[in-house]
Amino acid sequence: MRLLLVVQRYGAEVTGGSEAHARAVAHRLAERHDVQVATTTALDYWTWEPHFPPGVSDDGPVGVRRFAVREGRDPRFKELERHVLFEEHTLQDELDWPRAQGPTCPDLYTFLHARGDEYDRILFYTYIYAPTALGLPLVPERAILLPTAHRERPLRLAPYRALFALPRAIGYLTPEERALVHETMHNEHVPSTIIGTALQEAPRGDGAAFRAKHGIGGPLVLYLGQVSEGKAVHELLRCWDEYRAGTADARAATLVLAGTVRMELPRRDDVRVLGRIDDEEKWDALSAADALVQPSHMESLGIVLFEAWQQGTPVLVPEWNAVTAGAVRRSEGGMVYASNEEFAPKLAALLLGTDRGERGRAWVERECSTASFDDRLEELLEISRAA
Repeated sequence: MRLLLVVQRYGAEVTGGSEAHARAVAHRLAERHDVQVATTTALDYWTWEPHFPPGVSDDGPVGVRRFAVREGRDPRFKELERHVLFEEHTLQDELDWPRAQGPTCPDLYTFLHARGDEYDRILFYTYIYAPTALGLPLVPERAILLPTAHRERPLRLAPYRALFALPRAIGYLTPEERALVHETMHNEHVPSTIIGTALQEAPRGDGAAFRAKHGIGGPLVLYLGQVSEGKAVHELLRCWDEYRAGTADARAATLVLAGTVRMELPRRDDVRVLGRIDDEEKWDALSAADALVQPSHMESLGIVLFEAWQQGTPVLVPEWNAVTAGAVRRSEGGMVYASNEEFAPKLAALLLGTDRGERGRAWVERECSTASFDDRLEELLEISRAA
């Protein structure tokens, strides 16, 4: 088949779960099909400032078309976000959301309108950004949506209400995502399947080298991802304080925060703030950790859990994140805490040593192989043909 994949950012340099998944899908599909990508010139998801040159290039077997960003994120977006999500507002405020959030890319929409019929199917990532919200309705008869949706307020906004009923098929990352969209959009009539993800074979991390580099000798608890209140790191720090205050031998433990820092953090010996780390150190950190914690309320997949399991490291996640809690229960690769008060005893139990990390490793080896992922992608294309 001749396939086009539309995504807001694309490339090896792009850090972002949905974008990384989109690139993996493009490369896997290119093993069997003619695949092109239509995307923007942006690298940064917040400003959408131009980074890549517009035009045509290749990413291995995948052809890439980049279209210029006409407008980035509105400087008043945080104000608009607060107004639309938490205050009384108008319908026009909601309709203005995709433009204000960005990226505005009219040449991409013109391309879809003029040349969309050159492709058998057009796969759209991610529901919330303008290239999908405004682009998919131009070619609904050949569209497949990969929404990467999670339980967030924008999901219910006007620009997205019809979007989930338009495509020929939808590929959900998890059963929890599908249940959420069905509950919200009542679009059970649209054919769908669960595609999950594929993982490349991970290098064996050097945990001892990581510990030596950072001078950490006792229990090591790792958070890996954007260090922000949006990812609930402020809640993690409060839970960490309760763990330290109420758990025997907790004084020897260290919490390591690795990722881009977007919040104020205290200076303290038991919390190490590393900032963003490269891939080699990421695998070393995951290998060194006695447990990974992922406190985020909203994830569409939670790929960092899978990466922890590749190193045999157990994970701890909250009950209120249905996606990560579901993955932990299916894999038996960690524990779930049902309240902040449960965090400390659950973490203490993980740090005592269990086989949950190895159970997680076995699960990802089985469920996230490229062969099984390829089969699920072909199933998605097949149900779109039958629709």
